[in-house]
Amino acid sequence: LCIEPCIPSEWKEYKISRKFRGNVLQIHVKNPKNIQKGVQTISINGETIEGNLIPIDKLVNNANIEVIMG
Repeated sequence: LCIEPCIPSEWKEYKISRKFRGNVLQIHVKNPKNIQKGVQTISINGETIEGNLIPIDKLVNNANIEVIMG
């Protein structure tokens, strides 16, 4: 799953539930720098990953994904 948000710069954050390959993912995107796109960090259940492509083995049901834009 590739995470690449593109949002209005006024949005500070948003949350979504996303069904992906039979699992429901909880995604929380934070935008502290008020930008429109770009990812600084992604963590899944507290574990930071490199890049914006989440490995399939990390995509378990009810995984909590936090995205910090930057």
